[in-house]
Amino acid sequence: MSGTYEANPAGLQTSSGNAGGLSAHARKIGDDFLTDQSNYRGLNGYSDDFHDETQPRYEANNDSILSAVRAFEGVFVGLESAISGNRRNILSTQEGANDLIHQQSSKLDGLEGGERR
Repeated sequence: MSGTYEANPAGLQTSSGNAGGLSAHARKIGDDFLTDQSNYRGLNGYSDDFHDETQPRYEANNDSILSAVRAFEGVFVGLESAISGNRRNILSTQEGANDLIHQQSSKLDGLEGGERR
């Protein structure tokens, strides 16, 4: 792998928020789908042969669509969590490295006259 990687916690925070927005959009799509389906209740009839033949497939298709949309909602929630976790790890690593640099600097400041052990 070539090139340089530079962590961007602020960019990750923005990305995490954007992913959270995507899960909210997916949830709204699912909710809107359920609401829209109420407009079509009874379209296949209620108790005749046509209803009995077509309604189970109609409901199964709607359930499949809703399951797929809800799965996307879950994917986006997971993505948001992964991005946030990555940001936390970067900040923790940076903080740990800065602490070690400060400790070493303090040790060097304590040496007088260039003494080294």
